[in-house]
This record gives sequence, C-alpha cells and structure tokens, in this order.
Amino acid sequence: MQADIHIASLLDTFSIGFCYLNQDTFEYNSLIEKWFFEQGWTPAELSDRLRKWAADGDFFQRADRFLWEGRLLAEPHGFVWLIFPWETRESHVATEYEHLYAELKSVFAAAYDEIFVTDGEGYTVRVNGACERNYGLKAEQMVGKHVNELVSAGIFSPSATLDVIAHHKQINLVQQTQNGRRLLVTATPVFTQDGRLIRVVSNSRDITELLNLREQLDQLQERVETYEETLQLREEQSGMKLTVRSPIMLQVLSKIEKVAKVDSTVLLLGESGVGKTYLARYLHNTSPRKQAPFLSVNCSAFPESLIESELFGYERGAFSGAHEKGKKGLFEAANGGTLFLDEIGELPLSMQAKLLNVLQEKQFFRIGSTTPIHVDVRIIAATNQDLKKKVEEKSFRNDLYYRLNVIPITVPSLRERREDIVPLAIRFLEEFQETYGIEKKLSYTAAEELRRAEWPGNIRELRNFLERIVVTADEDIITAKHVTSALYDEEKTAPLIPQTGLGLKEQLDRYEGQIIRQAYEECGSTYKLAEMLGISQSSAMRKVNKYVKEL
Repeated sequence: MQADIHIASLLDTFSIGFCYLNQDTFEYNSLIEKWFFEQGWTPAELSDRLRKWAADGDFFQRADRFLWEGRLLAEPHGFVWLIFPWETRESHVATEYEHLYAELKSVFAAAYDEIFVTDGEGYTVRVNGACERNYGLKAEQMVGKHVNELVSAGIFSPSATLDVIAHHKQINLVQQTQNGRRLLVTATPVFTQDGRLIRVVSNSRDITELLNLREQLDQLQERVETYEETLQLREEQSGMKLTVRSPIMLQVLSKIEKVAKVDSTVLLLGESGVGKTYLARYLHNTSPRKQAPFLSVNCSAFPESLIESELFGYERGAFSGAHEKGKKGLFEAANGGTLFLDEIGELPLSMQAKLLNVLQEKQFFRIGSTTPIHVDVRIIAATNQDLKKKVEEKSFRNDLYYRLNVIPITVPSLRERREDIVPLAIRFLEEFQETYGIEKKLSYTAAEELRRAEWPGNIRELRNFLERIVVTADEDIITAKHVTSALYDEEKTAPLIPQTGLGLKEQLDRYEGQIIRQAYEECGSTYKLAEMLGISQSSAMRKVNKYVKEL
C-alpha cells in the first residue's frame, strides 16, 4: 500500500479493517491484507465490491463473517469502509450498528414524503421511494448524478440543494417536476464539527392537489366577492336586504330584474310563506315605478261584499255605512305604481270579471259612480294554488288566467334552497335582537338541524320558529337540543314521522343524524358519545364525521 508511513502505522494499530477508495485510489490497512488478500482475494475484486455497495447506497453489509460499515466523505465519490469481524468482541457493537442501520433504512424507505440526500458537492447519495414516485425515475437513475444534471434534464426545477450549497443555510421552495407535480421542498445542510458541508438532506411533500384546491378556493373567493358586490348593488338599488345564497334563488332574482324593466303582468307562483310578497316589492323597487306607490291586498282577507270597495273605492252615499266623502280604491291609490294582488286564486268569480275589465281597458268605476277612472297600474299577482286546475273546475276564469299568466315566476320552497336557511336564520336572530334586545347565537349543530328540516311553512315558519326559541330559551347559544325540541315540541329526539318522498334508508339516516348531533353537542367528544350510546368509539367517530362534520 503506497500510503504515508505514519498514516499506515496508525491504521495498522486498529483492531478493525480499514479501506479508503475514490475514483483513482484504493488504500487499506494490514488487517485487510491478512483477512482477504492472503485468503485469495485481489485488491481489484475487493474495491469493485465496495464501489458497488456504495453506488447502491448500501453502507451496511454483513458478508463473509464481517460487518462492513461505509462512510461517504466530502470529496465526490470518496468512501471509507470499516470492517468488523464477528469473532471479536467488537462484533457486538457492530451488531448494534447493523440493527440500527437496518431500522433507519426501513424508516427511510417507508417515509411517505420524499427524502433526497446529496453530498456536500451536490452528488446524489441516496433517495427513497417517494422520489421515484415524484420524478418518475428509478433510484439508480438518480444516485451518483449531480443535481445540476437532473435540473438540466428537466427532472425538477429549481433545485433547493444548489441553493443550500451556495448559501449554507436551510432553503424552502416550491419545485416543479417533469411529470407535472409540485413539491414543497425543505433542504437542510449537514456540517462537520469544523464547519465543512458534507450533506444536503431535502424533504419534499407533494402539494399538487393542495395547490390545485387553493387555486379553486381563490377562484371561489373571487366569485363570492363578485356575488357580494352584486348583492350589495341589488340591495342599494332596491333599498331592501336580500338574504339569498342559493343558485336557484339567484336565478329568480335575475329573472325579476329583467321583467322589472317592462310593465308586463307578473304571476308569482309558489307555496305559502316562500316570500312572494317580498319579491313583489323587490320587483317594484327595481322597476322605473319605484318612486310611485306599491300597494298590496290579500284577496282572501276580505268578504265578497267588501273586496270590490277595497279595490275600486266608492262614492259618498254609495251604500249604508259608506264614508260621507267616499273612498279611493287600491287601483286609484296605486296609480303610476304597482298593485300586488296576493292569493289571487281566492278572488270571487264576480270580482274576476271586473278585474279582467280593468286589466284590459285600464279603467274602472267606483261603486255608485258612472264616471270611469283611468289608471296606469302595474299588476303583480301571486298564488299558492294551481290556477289551471281551478280553471278546469270553473272556479277561476280562463280569460283572466291568461291575462295574469303573462310572465309566470315560480318561487322555490325553502327545502329546495337549503343554502338560504342558515343565512335567513342569522338575519332573523339579528332582527329579534333589535326588536326584543335579546341576543342569541346559533351553534354549528343547531344550524345543521335547521338546514335539514323540511319547513312546510317555508320562510314564515322559520321566522316564527326562531322567534319562539329566542323568547323562551334561557341559554345564549341555540343548540341542536333547542331546535329538535321546538321542532317536535315534545320529546328531545324527533318522533318517527314518515316523510313523503324519502326512502326508508334516507329517513333512518335523518333520524340517526338528529340523535348523533344532539348527543355529540352534549358530550363534546366521540369517547363520551360512544359511552352514552353504547357503541364503539370508532363507530362514534364515523357517525360524527358523517352527520356533524359534513358541512
């Protein structure tokens, strides 16, 4: 061995074998000669074995009754190997090293995040399986190559390792790979005691899906901001507060805004309590007539003997009990503006003919008068009935139906626009705070119970329901227990009342969800929930994830 005599003498004092090799040199101590070369090995055979192990990243080997421990030096492709014989007492220490190495190697391979290790010059020493997944290459295609080669080949860019080598500090960056993945890379330098950089260890996490979700969230945020700006503009133009979040109701608003620009008769259709009166006023407030009167009448609120005088007015002395100066009717009072005829399906047949005449001729007669009164009134009618069916039953005039049904707009029920339920509830609670001075807040589970309820009475029912809770509940927070108790007004949990249009599984899921939400709100943990309901904690956790944390 052609080594300095002092170094050679020092190495020969070791009770373990020692080898050093790089691209051009293979050096060893006398124990290597004794253990291997005197037994028939050649230096070339041994150096080839050690170079192969190093290239494969296997720095701990157990072979030929020896334990081989390799160390990568700072200079490129330079390695030191320590060889322990099993027969000596040092073999016990070596065994511990072997076990530790095997454990670390298993952890390294099992890590889900990428681990990419280079030497202090930037040559790749070791990679784990996540690297293969991220870059679409085998480990042997990366080990031994300089990171500059990988960047130039387009495998990834930029390189955090190169930044660490340049600045000698930890670097964080987002890296793009050749197969379209994006990685969050943290590259950390490893120094010797004298300050030499000997390793750069990079940990990388695939954040492609996270960034995609972030981009989608940003786009959604932009749409929300645009929606909020549009909603604010609508409120400013109409002078009304709009609590609309559902796409189906946004479409209704858009349609109303279009027809508000003209004077066509509009027929609002929908269940009782869906907000037809509110939308009629919104139509008026967004129309050119918004500075003129908006008057409304519920056609079912007056007996047949009074509805005519309410609509058309009367002259003095027209009938017994009439005001001595006479009275304007709603048509006359609404001249230039809008008249909203709610529950038009309840209008008596005798009045239907007179209403039709006003719509056609734009004039009418007060009761007791022979002088026609000309008016310019826009008509908005509303009903929760099937007018076509009433026409077939001869209880509603066919010609009036077609005169009213110029622009029909169907207002969806609250259960068809569940996105609006919680915002409406919050708005009503704010109104009650102003009215009664009582502040109540909705818990998450209470909001979910409200969102899941059917609300056959729609917005009107929801408002009355919340007012009842605000006035009667002692607590400041409205919980799922408050909601379920008030909804069914008897037991803590909902009775099994079959819901039409729902299958058995859907109904059972609904009732189970009510039980889980209320119980979880009381317990506060899946462990206590499982104990209360007599189920396993894993089952409790699955049910909480399904029924409580799904929003």
